[in-house]
Amino acid sequence: MFARLVRWSMVVLSGVTLVLVPAAPVSATPVRLATPPMGWNDWNSFRCGITETIVRETADALVRTGLRDAGYRYVNVDDCWAAGRDTGGHLQADPVAFPSGMAALADYVHARGLLFGIYTAAGDKTCEGRPASGGHYEQDARDFAAWGADYVKLDWCGAQGDPYQLTSQFRAALDATGRSVVLGVSRHGNPWTWPSHPADLWRTSADIDDQWSSMLRNAEEEAGLSSRAGPGAGWNDPDMLQVGNGGMSTEEYRAHLSLWSVLAAPLLLGDDVRTADQSTLDLLGNREVIAVDQDPLGAPGDRLSSDGDREVWTRRLANGDVAVALFNRGATSTEIRTDARSAGLPFSSGYVLRDLWQHTETSTLGGISAEVPPHGVVLYRVSSRPQWTPPQVTLSTDTGFVAGQPVTVSVRNESVVPLRVDRVTVDAPPGWRVRLLRQDGVVSLAGKPVTARFEVTGPANATLGLSATVGGVTYRSTAQVVVPPAPPSGVVALSDHPRLQTDNGWYLPMKVDHSFGPDDFCGDCTGGTLTLAGQRFGTGLGTYASAQVAYYLGGRCRTFGFTAGVDDEVLGMTWPGPHNIKGTARFQVYADGHLLFDSGLLHAGDHPPRAVLNVRGARELKLVTTSGGDGNFADHADWAGMQARC
Repeated sequence: MFARLVRWSMVVLSGVTLVLVPAAPVSATPVRLATPPMGWNDWNSFRCGITETIVRETADALVRTGLRDAGYRYVNVDDCWAAGRDTGGHLQADPVAFPSGMAALADYVHARGLLFGIYTAAGDKTCEGRPASGGHYEQDARDFAAWGADYVKLDWCGAQGDPYQLTSQFRAALDATGRSVVLGVSRHGNPWTWPSHPADLWRTSADIDDQWSSMLRNAEEEAGLSSRAGPGAGWNDPDMLQVGNGGMSTEEYRAHLSLWSVLAAPLLLGDDVRTADQSTLDLLGNREVIAVDQDPLGAPGDRLSSDGDREVWTRRLANGDVAVALFNRGATSTEIRTDARSAGLPFSSGYVLRDLWQHTETSTLGGISAEVPPHGVVLYRVSSRPQWTPPQVTLSTDTGFVAGQPVTVSVRNESVVPLRVDRVTVDAPPGWRVRLLRQDGVVSLAGKPVTARFEVTGPANATLGLSATVGGVTYRSTAQVVVPPAPPSGVVALSDHPRLQTDNGWYLPMKVDHSFGPDDFCGDCTGGTLTLAGQRFGTGLGTYASAQVAYYLGGRCRTFGFTAGVDDEVLGMTWPGPHNIKGTARFQVYADGHLLFDSGLLHAGDHPPRAVLNVRGARELKLVTTSGGDGNFADHADWAGMQARC
């Protein structure tokens, strides 16, 4: 089934004898995947330590664990497999790491019902300095096809020229082999904006690291790009999965996989499948979540709403259902709400919420809500069909901060059936004090909550247990709360104040009172002076869009002032190719989830806006920077001269 496509011609010998002989290969129709590819890539776990033994054992593990049957079919070898070229100019596999060669490895993978992928770059050298395909596109394409490659990852390292033209040349070389091969490319040149799609998938963001801020950045870069992808075009690719590599929590990995599925992103495993624990296998093998990613309608999802922490992402599905991800970027538990009509479902007298991680169903009149843990997600498949299932009841808190103000617990019944709320309780760890102040109301109907207010004090961050007896049934939830740092006092340079949250959009931390730095790959460089349109600032934050930072104000502050813009330092930066990006960013300020400021899209060199905002009564101040939808190269986003009056 994996053999090369060959065209046969009939030749007449001696006037009577018909003999079939192979003719020149026909050009294959470029692969236009009906759904995004799923499989495994070695880079996140092994980098240049990859060997053919690891690849073979991984192929076996995909079969043994059931991940192949769940849809993970591609086994892709990344950089560092090649060692040189022979006298005929053919790429040669590293004789130590891959002694059997790539054709034999592809045969091994194919024999297990899997597909084989290989890596190269558009220039002379790969990102790790190995020989690449520059000057050898046709020859390498023929060799890859002869070896049995089903997928080629084409990186940009070392290339000179227009990324669209070079990708089109490589696509043509693959097609001329007669073998249908999936082509994935890097984000250089913004492939989602090209007039045609020579690649089947294209990166939309920087390389993903096994950390929360990196995953956030790559998801953020996908916002607004849903119309650029789909069957017949290709797929936006926020990079490979990091699930199971240990740098994030289970909750964060669940959010990672949920968002990638709603985005219709390729699902390429990046962990060591051979040693994956059951928790990781359960996450990656969740057939209901995979079904969202592989939905045959092929309509990528997008972000429906955001208030800085609470986000709603939705995706239309082939049978009329809608996938709804309630996503919490913040540091504390919070209730996230939307409704069926806003999510794109038609009017109905009732809806069913299928929780794709808990595998449970509840009914709702239209409200969609959940108490979502910090850095977590609740992923629903919502159907517009009235059906008797248990009612959707959500227990949530109004704040994740425990600092001298009452905590309100809401009990919200989303169904059409009125339910009596008899008792609401909060359980806290030893050393905490909980006292019920009052309960308002006893009957919840169609999203109208019953609330109870508690005085809650404790020594450190903790998880509270929430419970309520509703219609004779006891419902339970949890809320993770934070004992925040002391709020600022007086006139404060807020950049120096303790932060609740710091998520930066590059590999390095954001810089306090300095710009991000004139070189994106400068290691632990200090950065320069914050400079916007020639004006220099002594205090502020140098971030890299996309980024978020939060401060606890505790209702103690009156105003917050700042100047925002893309740092002048990027005006001197250059990037290869004609798409020379000079930096873009959008700046937003939220107070307790309410938008106070939106700069719109700013470019490097634009006049930076100055704002003084009224933040009276606000507990949490959140500063958000996002990119301009053009990739986040050179997006050095400064919050300069930050000053709070408290």
